Amino acid sequence: MTPAGKTRRRNRTGKLWRRVKRYRFIYLMTLPVLAYFLVFSYYPMALGIYNSFREVKLLGAASFAGLNNYRTIFSSPVYIQAFVNTVAVGSGKFLLQFIWGLLLAVLLNEVHRKAVRSAFQTVSYVPYLLSWSVVGSIWITLLSPSGLVNGLAQLFQGDSYRKIVFMSERSHARAIMIFTGAWKDSGYTAALFLAAIISINPVLYEAASIDGATRLQQIRHILIPSIRPTVKVVVVLGMMGLLRNFDQIFVMANSSILDKVRNLLYLIYNEGIVQFRIGPASAAACVVLLATMAISFTVRHLIRYDQLS
Repeated sequence: MTPAGKTRRRNRTGKLWRRVKRYRFIYLMTLPVLAYFLVFSYYPMALGIYNSFREVKLLGAASFAGLNNYRTIFSSPVYIQAFVNTVAVGSGKFLLQFIWGLLLAVLLNEVHRKAVRSAFQTVSYVPYLLSWSVVGSIWITLLSPSGLVNGLAQLFQGDSYRKIVFMSERSHARAIMIFTGAWKDSGYTAALFLAAIISINPVLYEAASIDGATRLQQIRHILIPSIRPTVKVVVVLGMMGLLRNFDQIFVMANSSILDKVRNLLYLIYNEGIVQFRIGPASAAACVVLLATMAISFTVRHLIRYDQLS
C-alpha cells in the first residue's frame, strides 16, 4: 500500500473511532436491544435452521439427516393440507379484515361528534386487545347449540328450527375462522385507516364541494387516493402475517373440524412439541419463514411499496 493510501486509511479509522467515542452512550443503550434479539430471535432461528437438517431424538445424540426432513414434509398429505388451510383461512381473513376496516374507518370519519366517534372506535378496537383465549371462548359460546346464534335463528324460524352445532360442522369451519379472525382484527385495521383519513387536508373536501362533488365522489376521488400509502402498509403487514395464525386455531379448533382448519403453525407445534419430531417441525418452520419472506417481497414489488404514492 502506498503512503497516501495508508494515510487515507488512518484518517478513516480515526474518524470512525472519534464517532464511536462521541456516540458511545447511544451505542451502549442499544446493546440490551441487540442482546435481546440475538438471544430470543436470531439464535432460535439459527438453531431451527440447523435442526431442520438433523434427526433429533428424545434419547441419544442427534444425527445428520440432510434433506430428508424437507422431503418428509413436502411428500406428506397432512402438511400439504395444512398449507392449503393456512392460505385459505389467512387470505380470507385478510380480505374480510381489510374491507371491514376500511368501511369502519370511513363510517367513523363521517361521525362529526368527537366523543361519539371515540366511543365507537374504542368499542371496535377492544377485540384486538383481547387474547384468543377470551375471543375464542366468546365465539364458541355464541355458536353453541344453546348460544345466541341458534337462539336468534330459532326465534325467527320457530320450533321447526333444528339447532346447528356450528363448531362441529366441517362445512362451516373455515368460514367461522375467517369471520372471527376478521372480527377480532378489523378494529386495528380501521385505526390505521382512520389515522390516515383524519390527516387529509380538509381544503380538498371544501374545493370538491364547491365544484359540486357529492360525498361519495369525495370519498372515491379524494379519500381513497390520499390513504394509498397506508393501504400499502396494511397490505404488506397482512401478507407478512398470512401464514402466522396459531392462537386462533389452537383455541377454537376441535377434532371434528381439525383437518379443515389445521394450519402449518399448529402442525409444527403438534409435531415438534407434542410428538417431539424436531427435525420435520424445524423444516416446516423454515418453509414458513421462506414462504413469508417470498410473499412479502413479492407483494412489496407488486404494489410498489417503496414509492410514496
